[in-house]
Amino acid sequence: MFESFTVSGSSLKLLKVGERGVIARIRETNSTVSEQLRRLGLSPGTTITLEQRCPRFVVRTRQGPLALSQSMIQSIYVRIGGF
Repeated sequence: MFESFTVSGSSLKLLKVGERGVIARIRETNSTVSEQLRRLGLSPGTTITLEQRCPRFVVRTRQGPLALSQSMIQSIYVRIGGF
């Protein structure tokens, strides 16, 4: 299945381990997930690096590593490179 990709951003699921991106947008389909992401400090403009995909999807921010749920991963779109 092909994941969403545009010039402005792509699904977080498309990042490879070690790649860095900047959160371009948070898809607001679930207010609970959006609130959880805000509490974790994940919002547009936040730089993240994908540390691992299995057994948990883990990203690193300035505050440290964060393990994300599947619904969180599906809500995050990133801009890769060029920053």
